[in-house]
Amino acid sequence: MKTEPYHTLPREVQSELDHAELAETLEAWQLSEWYCSQEPPLDEFRQMGAGMWPVIEEATRPRLTRVFIWQRVPRMTVAVAWAACIAVVLAVGITLTQQPVSVTAPLGDQITHELPDGSSIVLNSGTDIQYKRNFGNTSRNIILREGEVFLNVVPNSTPFVVESFDAHIEVLGTSFNVRAWPDQINAATHVFVSSGQVKVTPIAASELAVTLAAGQSAQVRHDGQAPLVMESIQGPMQRAWVDGGFKFSEEPLGNVVKEIERRYDVEITIASPALEAVSIGVLKESPEGPEEIIRDICALKDTDCDYRAVPGGFVLEKP
Repeated sequence: MKTEPYHTLPREVQSELDHAELAETLEAWQLSEWYCSQEPPLDEFRQMGAGMWPVIEEATRPRLTRVFIWQRVPRMTVAVAWAACIAVVLAVGITLTQQPVSVTAPLGDQITHELPDGSSIVLNSGTDIQYKRNFGNTSRNIILREGEVFLNVVPNSTPFVVESFDAHIEVLGTSFNVRAWPDQINAATHVFVSSGQVKVTPIAASELAVTLAAGQSAQVRHDGQAPLVMESIQGPMQRAWVDGGFKFSEEPLGNVVKEIERRYDVEITIASPALEAVSIGVLKESPEGPEEIIRDICALKDTDCDYRAVPGGFVLEKP
């Protein structure tokens, strides 16, 4: 622990303390900085605070026996004020370290974000993730609030975990894709493994966990059964977006339309509600824009719809 320089303390504090008190005060300050960096559990901090404030209150309570010793009043006041400052620094520091880091990919764009442990994560348009500021110290947990991500995980003895609205995905070192949009038709978490292995656990039924190897994918189910595991035929579909492609297989049109909206930041209205639940397949390696995809969708036998451009987007409807 550092013990110098003393100029890290405010001048007015230095002027009221002798050399011995400077050393003790600086040590208390540095201890508080170290404590904040460790991000102690909230319960531990509350317990510490519960014991600290009575001491401060006792020190600041007027005492008749000290009134005549006027020389001690300034020094006592400074000491109490400094103790209070340290308490505040602890509270603010711990609060800040407990605030999660939020990363969001804007509509119409995809971003790559490097995590503190060296792993990288690509966020599809409209995706929102969170993680703790001390990510990598004692845990490596990502919360996928909504969206789709592709991760390249640096091998580490600390497990890497992605949590979605209905699944818990754990891995030690691999690359994989996770898609979880809670507001979609038949909403579920989809996982595809490019390399390594991952364990997919439904939050509602931890006993139904499955392990996926490279080339396998899984969809969390809500019918009381284990996640549906599929082979590599679905793999290219689930991570095509990373390379600029647009591919879906047996996906409700309503979900595909939402992906087009996020990808290109446009608004698409499905004027015929019956179209939303129609399952379709879309295969575009590198579409030039949303209209190219919509044109192909309307040409499908199962949809057989027309589209028209409107300000800010498109309208899909039956002929």
